Amino acid sequence: MSIKVEHLEFTYFEDRKNILCDLSAEFDAGEITILTGASGCGKSTLLYLAAGIYPHSAGILRSGSVSVEGVRPDSLTASKRCALVGMMFQNPELQFCMDTVEHELLFCLENICTPREEMMEKVDGALAFCEISHLKKRTLHSLSGGERQKVMLACLTLLSPKWLLLDEPFANIDDASARMIAGKLKELNRTKGIGILAVDHRLENWLGIADKVRVMENGVLRPEIMDVNTLDGALLKELGVIVPGEAYETKLPEAQSGDVVLRLEHLALRHGNNHIFTDINAEFRSGCIYAIVGESGCGKSSLFGALSGLYSYQGQALLEGRELRKLRKQDWGKIGFVTQNPQDQFVSDTVKEEILVGLKKREDAEMKTEEILRGIKLWRYRDISPYMLSQGQQRRLGVAALMAYPCKVLVCDEPTYAQDRNNTKAIMDALCRQAREHGVALIFSTHDRQLAKDYADEILELKGGRLCVH
Repeated sequence: MSIKVEHLEFTYFEDRKNILCDLSAEFDAGEITILTGASGCGKSTLLYLAAGIYPHSAGILRSGSVSVEGVRPDSLTASKRCALVGMMFQNPELQFCMDTVEHELLFCLENICTPREEMMEKVDGALAFCEISHLKKRTLHSLSGGERQKVMLACLTLLSPKWLLLDEPFANIDDASARMIAGKLKELNRTKGIGILAVDHRLENWLGIADKVRVMENGVLRPEIMDVNTLDGALLKELGVIVPGEAYETKLPEAQSGDVVLRLEHLALRHGNNHIFTDINAEFRSGCIYAIVGESGCGKSSLFGALSGLYSYQGQALLEGRELRKLRKQDWGKIGFVTQNPQDQFVSDTVKEEILVGLKKREDAEMKTEEILRGIKLWRYRDISPYMLSQGQQRRLGVAALMAYPCKVLVCDEPTYAQDRNNTKAIMDALCRQAREHGVALIFSTHDRQLAKDYADEILELKGGRLCVH
């Protein structure tokens, strides 16, 4: 049993170069294979083709073919295709249809015509397998990014396809949860024979789990087939992969601690009867960089949502001494947010305009926009809609767009998720330069402890409803 790719040539636009270039490969269902490599090299595109989503939904297949167990997935109806292959997107929220976890899993079973009397037992079994039984009655919008990924894994477990295709499955998950999910994936592969092909820029969570690592570069697979436990760190680093235990080699100016610009006093938040955090107290100074860490579901995104006005909170959040809830209209731009889902923040029709809108008062706005877009490798996409970019590209654009605004505080929720090593460094270097050179208080959340260690002046951990110095 295998996924077989033969002489694939694929592009998103008729007048652009190929994303996949005469790509041929075969992946064995008896093994867990990881695809890695620099952002934009074609990894996610290959998954979408194997899932039968492309070329129906986007792009042009110029030549070649993809078969899963000897069948072309794009030739199947949706119901038959989900029995053959299941896919987890980078952003699982895009896959959900219902309001609660329970209803989403029941919807999956309805789509494969499961007898009603068997449904609840299967739902409870999938939740227990993924260790999220406590989330059964929760609304999907109230879950963290990591919790949503666990719910999507439960959905895929219910559907029990012959292959699982995973696009950055650990992007929003803490290390402990990632190891748990990796273990579950190994169990599905070894005991149920489900083939697993995953795209990932970080390999540490696959140690002892995956069988092979394949590196993509410029639309083709490199000839090396690596064992996940004996990785060629030097080669992977050169190709832009985040190597386990490898520092990011930052060269930042020393922090010049300024005045307190944001103060949190006894901040508390709850969703329904769930207390997300109970007593958060913290000070953030201009020119300083703060990393907020913590396990999936601890409340990091909810904290940022409270600061942005998305959620009502108790206590006080003071920006330069003024309560955030009472800010005047002219002060709204003093605090900027990069959300976990960058699509939520776009305001313009093109990539170029998305940057220009924050620079409209500058005489050199056009020149600066080009400089920014070239720096994040998106200049060639300047005239297309931000929504046509990949998840990783949208993330880079979202970060760059907010940096164009003259903020006092910049809050970034997982700014480097789904990025390769080079783009991770480029994003963090640019954010940190903004903090140092313009006296901005930079606050970012991350599950990458090495990133927090290398870039932050202070690491804060959200645990047990409180924010403590790590």
